[in-house]
Amino acid sequence: MPIDQTNDTGFATLRVLIQRYTGLKDMCKTAELDPAVFEKLSDNCFAWPGERRYPIHNKEQTALSLAYSKIASKHLPSDVSSSLEKAAKMYGISADLFAHPVMDKKAFLEFWLLPNKKRFRVASSDDVKIAENILHEKYAQLSVYDRAEAFLQLHKAAEHYEVALTPSTEKLAGFTITSTQILKDWIEARQTAAIKLGSELASAYDLLAAKYRGVKPYITQREDQIKIAALLNELDKKSGVNQFYGKSILDPLRTVFNTEKLANDALDLGGYTFSIKKLASLPSTFWSDVLGSDIMREIAPDGNVKISALKEVLPTLPKDLKLVLGRQLAAYR
Repeated sequence: MPIDQTNDTGFATLRVLIQRYTGLKDMCKTAELDPAVFEKLSDNCFAWPGERRYPIHNKEQTALSLAYSKIASKHLPSDVSSSLEKAAKMYGISADLFAHPVMDKKAFLEFWLLPNKKRFRVASSDDVKIAENILHEKYAQLSVYDRAEAFLQLHKAAEHYEVALTPSTEKLAGFTITSTQILKDWIEARQTAAIKLGSELASAYDLLAAKYRGVKPYITQREDQIKIAALLNELDKKSGVNQFYGKSILDPLRTVFNTEKLANDALDLGGYTFSIKKLASLPSTFWSDVLGSDIMREIAPDGNVKISALKEVLPTLPKDLKLVLGRQLAAYR
Protein backbone atom coordinates (compact mmCIF):
# COMPACT_ATOMS: atom_id res chain seq x y z
CA MET A 1 0.00 0.00 0.00
CA PRO A 2 1.47 3.40 -1.01
CA ILE A 3 2.46 5.72 1.82
CA ASP A 4 0.37 8.80 2.62
CA GLN A 5 -0.17 10.94 5.73
CA THR A 6 -2.37 8.26 7.32
CA ASN A 7 0.35 5.58 7.43
CA ASP A 8 3.66 7.50 7.23
CA THR A 9 5.30 6.21 10.43
CA GLY A 10 7.42 8.95 11.97
CA PHE A 11 6.56 11.15 8.94
CA ALA A 12 9.94 10.43 7.38
CA THR A 13 8.45 10.63 3.88
CA LEU A 14 6.72 13.91 4.73
CA ARG A 15 10.07 15.46 5.66
CA VAL A 16 11.38 14.54 2.23
CA LEU A 17 8.29 15.96 0.51
CA ILE A 18 8.61 19.26 2.37
CA GLN A 19 12.21 19.50 1.17
CA ARG A 20 11.15 18.66 -2.37
CA TYR A 21 8.13 20.99 -2.63
CA THR A 22 9.19 24.21 -0.95
CA GLY A 23 5.69 25.72 -0.76
CA LEU A 24 4.15 22.68 0.90
CA LYS A 25 5.31 23.46 4.44
CA ASP A 26 3.58 26.85 4.65
CA MET A 27 0.39 25.59 3.03
CA CYS A 28 0.08 22.60 5.35
CA LYS A 29 1.55 23.86 8.63
CA THR A 30 -1.93 23.74 10.26
CA ALA A 31 -2.81 20.29 8.89
CA GLU A 32 -4.04 17.86 11.56
CA LEU A 33 -2.12 14.57 11.39
CA ASP A 34 -3.58 12.78 14.39
CA PRO A 35 -4.63 9.20 13.36
CA ALA A 36 -7.74 9.58 15.53
CA VAL A 37 -8.92 12.39 13.25
CA PHE A 38 -8.55 10.24 10.13
CA GLU A 39 -10.41 7.37 11.79
CA LYS A 40 -13.49 9.56 12.31
CA LEU A 41 -13.71 10.57 8.65
CA SER A 42 -16.24 8.93 6.36
CA ASP A 43 -15.01 7.03 3.31
CA ASN A 44 -16.00 9.84 0.93
CA CYS A 45 -13.43 12.10 2.62
CA PHE A 46 -10.67 10.10 0.92
CA ALA A 47 -9.58 10.09 -2.71
CA TRP A 48 -9.19 6.32 -2.32
CA PRO A 49 -12.30 5.53 -0.27
CA GLY A 50 -12.00 1.76 -0.48
CA GLU A 51 -8.59 1.87 1.25
CA ARG A 52 -9.22 5.10 3.22
CA ARG A 53 -6.11 6.73 1.80
CA TYR A 54 -5.34 10.27 0.61
CA PRO A 55 -7.68 12.54 2.67
CA ILE A 56 -9.31 15.38 0.70
CA HIS A 57 -11.71 16.81 3.28
CA ASN A 58 -9.94 20.18 3.40
CA LYS A 59 -7.36 22.20 1.48
CA GLU A 60 -4.38 21.30 3.70
CA GLN A 61 -5.00 17.55 3.56
CA THR A 62 -5.62 17.65 -0.18
CA ALA A 63 -2.28 19.37 -0.71
CA LEU A 64 -0.54 16.72 1.39
CA SER A 65 -2.34 13.92 -0.43
CA LEU A 66 -1.26 15.35 -3.76
CA ALA A 67 2.34 15.48 -2.58
CA TYR A 68 2.30 11.86 -1.41
CA SER A 69 0.63 10.81 -4.65
CA LYS A 70 3.59 12.16 -6.63
CA ILE A 71 5.70 9.42 -5.06
CA ALA A 72 3.08 6.69 -5.42
CA SER A 73 1.67 7.67 -8.83
CA LYS A 74 2.69 4.39 -10.49
CA HIS A 75 0.63 2.44 -7.96
CA LEU A 76 -2.54 4.56 -7.88
CA PRO A 77 -5.75 3.63 -9.70
CA SER A 78 -6.81 6.24 -12.26
CA ASP A 79 -9.97 7.12 -10.33
CA VAL A 80 -7.88 8.01 -7.27
CA SER A 81 -5.70 10.36 -9.30
CA SER A 82 -8.83 11.86 -10.83
CA SER A 83 -10.37 12.47 -7.39
CA LEU A 84 -7.20 14.21 -6.24
CA GLU A 85 -7.20 16.45 -9.31
CA LYS A 86 -10.86 17.40 -8.76
CA ALA A 87 -10.23 18.16 -5.09
CA ALA A 88 -7.22 20.32 -5.96
CA LYS A 89 -9.34 22.28 -8.44
CA MET A 90 -12.13 22.72 -5.90
CA TYR A 91 -9.74 24.08 -3.24
CA GLY A 92 -7.80 26.21 -5.70
CA ILE A 93 -4.49 24.40 -5.24
CA SER A 94 -2.23 25.44 -8.09
CA ALA A 95 -0.27 22.84 -10.01
CA ASP A 96 2.70 25.21 -9.63
CA LEU A 97 3.09 23.89 -6.08
CA PHE A 98 4.41 20.66 -7.59
CA ALA A 99 5.54 21.81 -11.03
CA HIS A 100 9.13 22.71 -10.19
CA PRO A 101 10.30 20.61 -7.28
CA VAL A 102 13.74 20.90 -5.78
CA MET A 103 15.95 18.45 -7.64
CA ASP A 104 14.85 14.91 -6.76
CA LYS A 105 18.34 13.69 -6.12
CA LYS A 106 19.20 16.68 -3.97
CA ALA A 107 16.06 16.21 -1.89
CA PHE A 108 17.11 12.70 -1.07
CA LEU A 109 20.64 13.72 -0.12
CA GLU A 110 19.21 14.32 3.34
CA PHE A 111 17.34 11.01 3.47
CA TRP A 112 19.26 9.16 6.15
CA LEU A 113 18.28 5.81 7.62
CA LEU A 114 19.40 7.22 10.96
CA PRO A 115 18.57 10.93 10.44
CA ASN A 116 19.52 12.08 13.94
CA LYS A 117 23.01 10.63 13.50
CA LYS A 118 23.39 11.35 9.76
CA ARG A 119 24.23 7.73 9.01
CA PHE A 120 23.40 5.48 6.03
CA ARG A 121 22.37 7.94 3.31
CA VAL A 122 20.07 6.76 0.51
CA ALA A 123 19.86 8.89 -2.63
CA SER A 124 19.18 6.38 -5.41
CA SER A 125 17.80 2.92 -6.08
CA ASP A 126 21.35 1.53 -6.08
CA ASP A 127 21.88 2.99 -2.61
CA VAL A 128 18.96 0.96 -1.27
CA LYS A 129 20.66 -2.41 -1.87
CA ILE A 130 24.01 -1.03 -0.73
CA ALA A 131 22.43 0.25 2.48
CA GLU A 132 20.69 -3.08 3.00
CA ASN A 133 24.00 -4.94 2.82
CA ILE A 134 25.74 -2.43 5.09
CA LEU A 135 23.00 -2.61 7.72
CA HIS A 136 23.37 -6.37 7.90
CA GLU A 137 27.15 -6.04 8.12
CA LYS A 138 26.96 -3.37 10.86
CA TYR A 139 24.01 -5.02 12.58
CA ALA A 140 25.86 -6.08 15.75
CA GLN A 141 27.32 -2.59 16.19
CA LEU A 142 23.94 -0.84 16.31
CA SER A 143 21.66 -0.42 19.30
CA VAL A 144 18.24 -2.08 19.26
CA TYR A 145 16.53 1.24 18.62
CA ASP A 146 18.95 2.19 15.84
CA ARG A 147 18.50 -1.20 14.18
CA ALA A 148 14.72 -0.89 14.27
CA GLU A 149 14.76 2.69 12.99
CA ALA A 150 17.31 2.06 10.24
CA PHE A 151 15.52 -0.98 8.83
CA LEU A 152 12.17 0.82 8.98
CA GLN A 153 13.54 3.80 7.03
CA LEU A 154 15.20 1.41 4.58
CA HIS A 155 11.80 -0.15 3.91
CA LYS A 156 10.38 3.30 3.10
CA ALA A 157 13.28 4.11 0.79
CA ALA A 158 12.86 0.75 -0.96
CA GLU A 159 9.17 1.46 -1.47
CA HIS A 160 9.95 4.89 -2.91
CA TYR A 161 12.54 3.56 -5.35
CA GLU A 162 10.56 0.33 -6.01
CA VAL A 163 13.41 -1.92 -4.89
CA ALA A 164 12.69 -5.37 -3.46
CA LEU A 165 14.19 -6.18 -0.06
CA THR A 166 14.98 -9.63 1.29
CA PRO A 167 12.45 -11.30 3.64
CA SER A 168 14.93 -11.07 6.52
CA THR A 169 15.20 -7.32 6.00
CA GLU A 170 11.41 -6.95 5.94
CA LYS A 171 11.31 -8.80 9.26
CA LEU A 172 13.85 -6.49 10.85
CA ALA A 173 11.90 -3.48 9.58
CA GLY A 174 9.22 -4.54 12.05
CA PHE A 175 6.42 -5.43 9.66
CA THR A 176 5.89 -8.92 11.05
CA ILE A 177 3.96 -9.95 14.12
CA THR A 178 5.36 -11.64 17.21
CA SER A 179 4.41 -15.17 18.20
CA THR A 180 4.20 -15.09 22.00
CA GLN A 181 4.91 -18.84 22.13
CA ILE A 182 8.14 -18.46 20.17
CA LEU A 183 9.01 -15.37 22.20
CA LYS A 184 8.51 -17.29 25.45
CA ASP A 185 10.68 -20.17 24.19
CA TRP A 186 13.56 -17.83 23.38
CA ILE A 187 13.27 -16.06 26.74
CA GLU A 188 13.44 -19.45 28.48
CA ALA A 189 16.51 -20.31 26.38
CA ARG A 190 18.08 -17.13 27.71
CA GLN A 191 17.23 -18.18 31.26
CA THR A 192 19.03 -21.50 30.71
CA ALA A 193 22.08 -19.68 29.32
CA ALA A 194 22.06 -17.22 32.24
CA ILE A 195 21.97 -20.10 34.74
CA LYS A 196 24.99 -21.71 33.07
CA LEU A 197 26.81 -18.37 33.29
CA GLY A 198 25.92 -18.08 36.96
CA SER A 199 24.07 -14.81 36.39
CA GLU A 200 21.68 -13.52 39.05
CA LEU A 201 19.42 -12.30 36.23
CA ALA A 202 18.28 -15.84 35.40
CA SER A 203 15.22 -15.26 37.60
CA ALA A 204 14.40 -12.07 35.67
CA TYR A 205 14.11 -14.10 32.47
CA ASP A 206 11.81 -16.54 34.26
CA LEU A 207 9.52 -13.70 35.38
CA LEU A 208 9.48 -12.26 31.86
CA ALA A 209 8.72 -15.63 30.25
CA ALA A 210 5.81 -16.11 32.69
CA LYS A 211 4.15 -12.99 31.26
CA TYR A 212 3.75 -14.74 27.91
CA ARG A 213 2.19 -17.96 29.16
CA GLY A 214 -1.51 -18.23 28.39
CA VAL A 215 -1.74 -14.87 26.62
CA LYS A 216 -2.91 -13.98 23.12
CA PRO A 217 -0.90 -15.83 20.47
CA TYR A 218 0.44 -12.73 18.75
CA ILE A 219 1.72 -9.22 19.45
CA THR A 220 1.04 -6.88 16.55
CA GLN A 221 1.88 -3.37 17.80
CA ARG A 222 5.35 -2.30 16.68
CA GLU A 223 5.81 0.02 19.66
CA ASP A 224 5.23 -2.87 22.07
CA GLN A 225 7.54 -5.12 20.08
CA ILE A 226 10.41 -2.61 20.20
CA LYS A 227 9.98 -2.18 23.97
CA ILE A 228 10.28 -5.95 24.48
CA ALA A 229 13.37 -6.08 22.26
CA ALA A 230 14.95 -3.20 24.20
CA LEU A 231 14.28 -4.94 27.53
CA LEU A 232 15.82 -8.19 26.26
CA ASN A 233 18.81 -6.28 24.95
CA GLU A 234 19.41 -4.75 28.39
CA LEU A 235 19.04 -8.07 30.21
CA ASP A 236 21.26 -9.88 27.72
CA LYS A 237 24.08 -7.39 28.13
CA LYS A 238 23.94 -7.44 31.93
CA SER A 239 23.70 -11.24 32.13
CA GLY A 240 26.31 -11.93 29.45
CA VAL A 241 23.83 -13.87 27.31
CA ASN A 242 24.60 -11.58 24.36
CA GLN A 243 27.80 -13.57 23.77
CA PHE A 244 25.60 -16.36 22.39
CA TYR A 245 23.94 -14.25 19.67
CA GLY A 246 24.06 -16.02 16.33
CA LYS A 247 24.96 -19.31 18.02
CA SER A 248 22.38 -20.69 20.44
CA ILE A 249 20.43 -17.44 21.02
CA LEU A 250 18.73 -15.06 18.59
CA ASP A 251 19.44 -11.36 19.11
CA PRO A 252 16.55 -9.26 20.57
CA LEU A 253 15.05 -8.00 17.28
CA ARG A 254 15.04 -11.45 15.68
CA THR A 255 13.61 -12.88 18.92
CA VAL A 256 10.70 -10.45 18.76
CA PHE A 257 10.05 -10.29 15.00
CA ASN A 258 9.86 -14.06 14.86
CA THR A 259 7.21 -14.89 12.23
CA GLU A 260 6.61 -14.32 8.53
CA LYS A 261 3.14 -12.88 9.12
CA LEU A 262 2.77 -9.20 8.27
CA ALA A 263 1.50 -7.04 11.13
CA ASN A 264 -0.72 -4.90 8.91
CA ASP A 265 -2.37 -8.04 7.56
CA ALA A 266 -3.31 -9.47 10.98
CA LEU A 267 -6.75 -9.39 12.58
CA ASP A 268 -7.71 -10.88 15.95
CA LEU A 269 -11.00 -12.74 16.29
CA GLY A 270 -11.68 -14.23 19.71
CA GLY A 271 -8.01 -14.88 20.42
CA TYR A 272 -7.29 -16.30 16.95
CA THR A 273 -5.22 -14.30 14.47
CA PHE A 274 -6.09 -14.35 10.77
CA SER A 275 -4.82 -12.77 7.59
CA ILE A 276 -7.26 -10.05 6.58
CA LYS A 277 -6.53 -10.80 2.92
CA LYS A 278 -7.49 -14.44 3.40
CA LEU A 279 -10.68 -13.42 5.21
CA ALA A 280 -11.57 -11.13 2.33
CA SER A 281 -11.08 -14.01 -0.11
CA LEU A 282 -13.83 -16.06 1.53
CA PRO A 283 -17.02 -16.21 -0.54
CA SER A 284 -19.56 -13.49 0.16
CA THR A 285 -22.14 -16.16 0.97
CA PHE A 286 -20.06 -17.16 4.01
CA TRP A 287 -20.17 -13.66 5.43
CA SER A 288 -23.84 -13.29 4.61
CA ASP A 289 -24.67 -16.51 6.48
CA VAL A 290 -22.55 -15.60 9.50
CA LEU A 291 -23.17 -11.88 9.84
CA GLY A 292 -26.52 -11.31 8.14
CA SER A 293 -27.57 -9.20 5.20
CA ASP A 294 -27.24 -5.79 6.92
CA ILE A 295 -23.57 -6.21 7.81
CA MET A 296 -23.00 -7.92 4.48
CA ARG A 297 -24.02 -4.72 2.72
CA GLU A 298 -21.41 -2.84 4.74
CA ILE A 299 -18.49 -5.11 3.94
CA ALA A 300 -19.48 -5.85 0.35
CA PRO A 301 -21.47 -2.91 -1.02
CA ASP A 302 -20.94 -4.05 -4.60
CA GLY A 303 -21.06 -7.78 -3.87
CA ASN A 304 -17.30 -8.09 -3.40
CA VAL A 305 -15.87 -8.18 0.11
CA LYS A 306 -13.69 -5.12 0.80
CA ILE A 307 -10.56 -5.46 2.94
CA SER A 308 -10.95 -1.96 4.37
CA ALA A 309 -14.56 -2.71 5.36
CA LEU A 310 -13.58 -5.95 7.09
CA LYS A 311 -10.91 -4.11 9.06
CA GLU A 312 -13.50 -1.59 10.18
CA VAL A 313 -16.44 -3.91 10.89
CA LEU A 314 -15.01 -7.12 12.36
CA PRO A 315 -13.33 -5.52 15.41
CA THR A 316 -16.68 -3.97 16.39
CA LEU A 317 -18.54 -7.30 16.54
CA PRO A 318 -19.79 -8.50 19.97
CA LYS A 319 -17.16 -10.43 21.92
CA ASP A 320 -19.14 -13.70 21.91
CA LEU A 321 -19.69 -13.50 18.14
CA LYS A 322 -15.96 -12.87 17.51
CA LEU A 323 -15.14 -15.89 19.67
CA VAL A 324 -17.52 -18.17 17.76
CA LEU A 325 -16.36 -16.82 14.42
CA GLY A 326 -12.71 -17.22 15.41
CA ARG A 327 -13.23 -20.84 16.44
CA GLN A 328 -15.09 -21.67 13.24
CA LEU A 329 -12.42 -20.12 11.03
CA ALA A 330 -9.56 -21.65 13.03
CA ALA A 331 -10.91 -25.12 12.31
CA TYR A 332 -10.37 -24.54 8.61
CA ARG A 333 -7.22 -22.42 8.79
